Formats: sequence, structure tokens, C-alpha cells
Amino acid sequence: MRACDVVIVGGGIAGGALATALADDGRDVVVLEATTKYEDRVRGESMLPWGVKEARDLGVEQTLLDAGAHIAPTWVHYDCGVPQQISEANPIPAAMMVPEVPGSLNLRHPEACNALNAAAQSAGAEVHRGVTDVTITAGAAPKVRAQGADGTTLDIAARLIVGADGRNSTVRRQAEITLHRKPETNMITGLLLEGLDDIPDHYDFLASEGDLFMASFHQGNGQLRVYLCPPVEQRHRFSGKGGLETFLGSAAFSCLPFGDRLARATPAGPLATYPGDDSWVDEPFAEGVVLVGDAAGFNNPIIGQGLSISMRDVRTVRDIVRADLELDAFAAYASERVERMRRLREAARLMAATFSDECDNRDARRAKFFELQQSEPLMLGLLIATFGGPEVGPEEAFDGRLVAEVQAA
Repeated sequence: MRACDVVIVGGGIAGGALATALADDGRDVVVLEATTKYEDRVRGESMLPWGVKEARDLGVEQTLLDAGAHIAPTWVHYDCGVPQQISEANPIPAAMMVPEVPGSLNLRHPEACNALNAAAQSAGAEVHRGVTDVTITAGAAPKVRAQGADGTTLDIAARLIVGADGRNSTVRRQAEITLHRKPETNMITGLLLEGLDDIPDHYDFLASEGDLFMASFHQGNGQLRVYLCPPVEQRHRFSGKGGLETFLGSAAFSCLPFGDRLARATPAGPLATYPGDDSWVDEPFAEGVVLVGDAAGFNNPIIGQGLSISMRDVRTVRDIVRADLELDAFAAYASERVERMRRLREAARLMAATFSDECDNRDARRAKFFELQQSEPLMLGLLIATFGGPEVGPEEAFDGRLVAEVQAA
């Protein structure tokens, strides 16, 4: 039986980052990854400044930059009720949210996974791809059994098993950790576009028009990831035959100075729709097991927090392993994460209530949102928290009153 310090089930962004950090610390790490090739998952490619700070503390920020990550120092929010020049004159200063962090970081999911996988192996981690039938044994002497890509059985004993295996985590299920979930509040459809070298890429942008909310992230080299968020009642709006054409046509927002260019751009990847929902666990650990990233619960992607959440999880677990702390050390991780996810759920609920809900006062809701940005300190605190980290916002910003005020507009 192979013995090691840590087995990480899942070699995506969270698993790769943790494997790199722990191997750099001299730990004996084994990574078990199901895929043999990282596919475009149409998500997981924009890291907000507080996540970039965590990635830097982990030692993997440069790995992502070397892989071609694009930095966005500012964001602009275009809206059909706001003149373009006003929107562009009042950008969101992403580069000012966290000291010494130059902005948000964008990198397509497969490139990020490949870079972190290579970095982990270079640091000394043992990585197995194409692994199936993972079975874990939690407890004082954790063990993992799995089938390797060549059909051989992998039997591994470790001090700690880390579940970094995503939303449908087998580690979470086998460790009998309960996942709580709130129903989706909106849908999210994404598509990578290319051939857009003629639109400005020194800022990322949001846009709101009609019944759609858009979030777009530059990937460099004329590529742009565009997400459209319709109401949950329109879950099939961009599905089936003609879905691609409907998506491109819907992206031609008149409030954007380059909306027509988005409609004429070339698709460079799959079109995918998924729900904007939230989930969490009360305790992301059991004896001998800890969960990170989506395995421990995820936030509605309408506010783009997924990668930052994962980086904080991984950095926290790295610090616990580095200090050789016992099981009760994960209780502090659990309490911090529960509150972090609660605050982010409230921030996502506000964005969905303003820009994606099926409602009869949509224009009034958007107007109230922008009014509160100018007049309500709690709104400013909540928005700063989405870029600078949920803990930097005042507690009162996450008590539901902002959502209620927008809904009642």
C-alpha cells in the first residue's frame, strides 16, 4: 500500500493549487483526477481580487500568469437606463480593492487546470489521471482505493484525504457530510467568443438590459467569455436548435458600445446553461477528511465568486496542514466558511433580485440598485466585499434589507 501525507481527490483548480502548495512545502502528495483531458466547463475562469491575494499567498498566482492569465484592473457596468459615458466615467476600480493586487484575473478553466497540474508535478506531487471507482475510508487511519487508468488498483494510506472533486463530490457523500442547497434564482448561459481584438480589453464589463443580465470577462488574444443570466422561468431560453443564434442575438445589448460586435463574433467553445443556485455544508470535514472548493458547497455564479472561494479554502487547509494541527483545527475553517458563504449568498440574491428575477418592476429595481450605490453605505460595503472579500463588508449589509428594498421598488 502506498503511504503519503495527503491524498487529494480531484485535480481541478482547487486540487491542483493545493497539491502545488503542499508539495512545495515538502509534503508527500498524491492527486487522483478522473479526467484525462480538461474540458471547457464554461465556468471557473475569473478570479476576483480577494481570490488573487489567496492565490499569491499559496504561491500559484505566477503559475496562472505564466499560463496566459489576463488582468482586468477595472470593470464597467453598462445599463440601458444609464448613458454610456456615465458608465465609463464611473468604473469599478478592481485594482484598488486589495492592496498590491492589480485587478481580477481571467484564465480559461482548461488552461488553469493544466498549468496547476504541471506545477504540482514539478513540485513533486504524484498525479494519476483517468482514475475511476474512488472509495474512501475516513477515520483515524484514512485510506483511498481507486482504479487507475491502466486498470491497476491504487491503494493509498494518508494522514488526510481532501475532497476537491466538485459539485457532485463522491468524497462528500462517502464521508456522510450533508449538503444544504437553496433553489436556483436564475439561469446562467455562457459562451466563449473570439475575433474581438477591436473592442477594449483593459476592463471587464457587466450589462443589464431588458430581462437579461450580462457578465463578460476578457481572456486575451481577442477572446471574451460572455454570460447571460435570464430568469429561472426561462431555463430553456438558449437551449436546443437555434440556441446559439438566439444567444448571439440576445448579446447585442444596445447599451453596450460594441453590442453588435458580440452578436457577430465567432464562437470558440461550447454553449452551456446551468442553474444559479447556492449550496453549503455546516462542517466541511470529518475525521481524516476535509472538503475544499465546490465539494464543500458553492455560490450562485451570478457574482463570480467560485475561484476566490476555492483559493481561500485551499490556502486555509494548506495552513492547517503546514502547522500539523489536529482535527479540531478544521472547526475554525468550518465556521469561517459558513459565514463567508452566507454573506455571498446574500450578495448573489441581491444581484439576482435586481437583474434576473421575473418581475413586473424590473426597471424600478435597477434604478433603485443604482440609487443605493450612490446613497446607501451598506450597498457600497456589500459591493466592495464581492471584490475585496466577504469579511470586509459590514455585517448589516448581509441581513436582507438591501434585497427587500430593491424588491419593493
